[in-house]
Amino acid sequence: MKFIPMKIGRIPGRSVMYLVLCVVILVIFYFAALYPYQRSLGAIEAKTAQVTNLIEKQRTLLPLYEEMVKRGEDKIRGTLPVPDMKAISRRDIDAVSPLFKRMAEENGMQVVSIRPDVLGLTEESRDLVVAIHLRGGFFDFRKFLVGVGGVPSLKRLEEIEIRQETGHKQFYLRVRLAIG
Repeated sequence: MKFIPMKIGRIPGRSVMYLVLCVVILVIFYFAALYPYQRSLGAIEAKTAQVTNLIEKQRTLLPLYEEMVKRGEDKIRGTLPVPDMKAISRRDIDAVSPLFKRMAEENGMQVVSIRPDVLGLTEESRDLVVAIHLRGGFFDFRKFLVGVGGVPSLKRLEEIEIRQETGHKQFYLRVRLAIG
């Protein structure tokens, strides 16, 4: 038993060098592989907690959202006109401008210009494009659009552009009407 402590105290230099090399490799492995993994795992856990919190908020707000959607659908369906498609005769094309002018004035909009594209009409044309330029408030424009939606010959609204100017807004529309 006397010989054991002496042999432990005398480790060969080469073995110490291998031991130090193994420890250095383990430290490098820890800082190169395990430590970044632990840090990214912590970041993922933080994001997961954030998303879980957001999901819980959404769950609590879901009944309120569904109720609002239900109320909104009832209001929209009850107020928007959806007439059957009926083409304007070619003789009545001149009545298009007064129609849009009357709708604009009824809804508090100021008409800058209404230009039907009669130059683009041919004998085979089934559509008439009307460029409308209005001035007024946004909510009046909304009412005007509801009125435009009630025009029986309306095929589609092709373009809407809104520009803010001092004291009022400018509204540009391109409307496609069916003609027969």
